[in-house]
Amino acid sequence: MLPRLRTACRPTAFARPQPCPPKLPSSPFSSSARQHAAAPASQPSPYQTRSRPFIFVLGLMPIFTFGLGTWQIQRLQWKLDMIEQLENKLHKEPVRLPANIDPAAVPEFAYRKVYVTGEYDYEHELELGPKTRDGELGYHVVTPLVRGEGQDTIMVNRGFVKREKRDRDERPASLEKGRVEVIGMLRDQELRNSFTPVNNPEKDEWVFSNIEEMAKHTGSEPVLVDEVFVGHAGEIATKLNAGIPVGRPAEIHLRNQHMTYAVTWYALSVATAFMFFRLV
Repeated sequence: MLPRLRTACRPTAFARPQPCPPKLPSSPFSSSARQHAAAPASQPSPYQTRSRPFIFVLGLMPIFTFGLGTWQIQRLQWKLDMIEQLENKLHKEPVRLPANIDPAAVPEFAYRKVYVTGEYDYEHELELGPKTRDGELGYHVVTPLVRGEGQDTIMVNRGFVKREKRDRDERPASLEKGRVEVIGMLRDQELRNSFTPVNNPEKDEWVFSNIEEMAKHTGSEPVLVDEVFVGHAGEIATKLNAGIPVGRPAEIHLRNQHMTYAVTWYALSVATAFMFFRLV
């Protein structure tokens, strides 16, 4: 009975062992052989190859931007020192302008308050602009001041007039007769940026305060004084409506964005350093 319970596939203790079939070499046409033959040798990915220059440049960015931020801090201190020096000049009492002025010495006394007398030459007057004052469009009136025999003729920026008062015929109240007294600030040549249009003296179009050009046009020495006016809002409105130029306040207006630039460069330095260490 027991032998009948054994399955046909289970060998008995007395069965002859069956030899294992020999292992044949794989055919070159088999799927496994084709897979092994098709596998290429390991190579760096195109991304890894391309990323090496990028990582190198990225590693330099934190150093470069940190240096720019530090440079802006130095520029900030330089600008603050300059503003302090100019404000100290403004707080001094006005001095009489010499009869003969050396234009090369003007930058040393820029923003210094001066006192000058003479007669205006309205025939050679020019309008500089357009400019804005309290959101209103207009022009600055620049008039030669003839100081007398033996003294240099200089230019005075008398101040702002409305656009509709640009022509002299529209502002007869501004044409003072006789000798006048002017208190103003001695000005240095401003720097012109690439976005500012150039002047056209032939067409009497003056956009930028180019002291040398204006001096040739008006027959004056290259010396410019900005007239100073101190008054309340009612006085300013009355003068503007009458077409009388309104001078500038005795204040320093220098653009100072160095702190903003420094913060921007330092932030870029931190951000690029973080990106670099993440990739490395």
